[in-house]
Amino acid sequence: MEIRDNLLMLILADLRRHIGLVILGIVILISALYNIYITHQTRELVTKKEFLSQQKDNLTIEWSNLLIEEHTLDEHSRIRSIADKKLSMAQPTKENSVLVEIQ
Repeated sequence: MEIRDNLLMLILADLRRHIGLVILGIVILISALYNIYITHQTRELVTKKEFLSQQKDNLTIEWSNLLIEEHTLDEHSRIRSIADKKLSMAQPTKENSVLVEIQ
């Protein structure tokens, strides 16, 4: 038991003598753990940025398609308006339509 007590006292005395190195080691350990944490956070943010960038691209494509569709619908409306006003054309009804059968 006495050898164990002496060994403990020697270790404590050695730690007191090199307290600067002990503190430096603890600071380095904390710095390494903080570095690991920051790297993890950075990777999560990069992944989130990539996901949001992909989502933005998809929404941009959808917006372009909607603009094309809107332009197409406007063009049909414009053609119908010109046909009505300038050419006096109208949508055919059952009364003025003729059914032709091909045999």
